[in-house]
Amino acid sequence: MSIIIQDKGLLSTVVSSSEALDNLSPQIANKLVGNPVDEKTIEMVIRPAKIAFTEPTVIAFSGALFNVTVGDKKLSANRMYILDRGDVLTFHDSDRGGRVYLAIAGGIKTNVSNVLESGDEITMRRDYTELHDEIFSMMRNRSTVSWGIGSYSLAEVYLSDNFHIVKRKGVDESVYRTLEDTYAVTFEKYRYALNLEGEAVDYTDDSVDNYGVSGGVFLKDGQPFIALNDFEDSTEYTHIGTIPSYHMHKLAQKTKDSKLKFTEIDVEHAYVNLYNYEMWKKSLFKAIDYKISKELVKEKM
Repeated sequence: MSIIIQDKGLLSTVVSSSEALDNLSPQIANKLVGNPVDEKTIEMVIRPAKIAFTEPTVIAFSGALFNVTVGDKKLSANRMYILDRGDVLTFHDSDRGGRVYLAIAGGIKTNVSNVLESGDEITMRRDYTELHDEIFSMMRNRSTVSWGIGSYSLAEVYLSDNFHIVKRKGVDESVYRTLEDTYAVTFEKYRYALNLEGEAVDYTDDSVDNYGVSGGVFLKDGQPFIALNDFEDSTEYTHIGTIPSYHMHKLAQKTKDSKLKFTEIDVEHAYVNLYNYEMWKKSLFKAIDYKISKELVKEKM
């Protein structure tokens, strides 16, 4: 069976978490529906797709806080739901962020292109495990569970406007002092770069190769921009530092006119923060596993 893209929205693609700009949200959504965390999800940007379902399906979505409905029912991010045949999932305005990720229990197949168009049908893999069978059985007589991941649980990793920038060797310290100013997002070239506007940075360096690393902060006409996943392998623009991977998920949720500011750190500090982030994520996933197992035990009593 399949799900049907009634309206593709602005831009909808099928991605794994390793391909996603916000790689945390698809992992959370997959975890909530019992999938491996790197199972493919549907990434939707700014104006998400309208999606119809052709059979009962367990779903979860995570990332931007869109207002979401199925018929006259309101759905919340970071919670498990079961939808029935004929249900249509509709995303409205967003209270925070611009990217949302939809996970389908059992996974989905990618057709010829991972870029979705209105009218496309996406085949559900239905690669159900014993856990999926138990979840479907548990939710036979209810549309959702009584719990989800509250926004307070994700506040630390999504709501801050402060971004670490790992210093590049040889770059003058005055550059990082300037970057302590608040910058505004002017626009994003999808998956290529996020352009910023604020205090101009007076710095050039033609003595080194500038590799197009994801998260790299570069200068163009004195204004910084940040390389995203589809940035080129090398560039003529001056590379002044790099956003660590543990801040890329909240960077991916920045939309036009969003604010951000930089705090310089060294590589050693970045590694410590990355370890702490991975430990936090591990504890979050364990909490989801515990909540699901607790619901299943209650169902069997």
